[in-house]
Amino acid sequence: MGFLNYDERIAVEHGAFRAWGEVMYRAPLTPDELYQYELRPSRDNPDVRQTMREQAQVVGRWEDRNGIHTDRRLTRCVGIGTYICGDRVTPEELAKRYRLAEDIPFVSRRGPRPKKSPQIEGR
Repeated sequence: MGFLNYDERIAVEHGAFRAWGEVMYRAPLTPDELYQYELRPSRDNPDVRQTMREQAQVVGRWEDRNGIHTDRRLTRCVGIGTYICGDRVTPEELAKRYRLAEDIPFVSRRGPRPKKSPQIEGR
């Protein structure tokens, strides 16, 4: 195990987080250790990058289909049917939107129906 301390907090994960340093392990940690130490894998890890690439395809199509405004999107189109996630998007944000896209394919544009006034209901 090794430590790399920074003199001040610096932006990591393309500006998504700020860190005081890095910890390097000789062997992968167990899921329980990751949870106990409150660690997250870097989006630059090859396996995380691959997962994010796959999730970006689903999320990008979902955002297009539902007309998500540009400033609220997590992905952008780089070719016909090909999407990449934004530079500042964290794996957690993309995974959350991915689950939403899987669970709710279409987002309703209508808000809740207004309640009828008591005078109208009493007729």
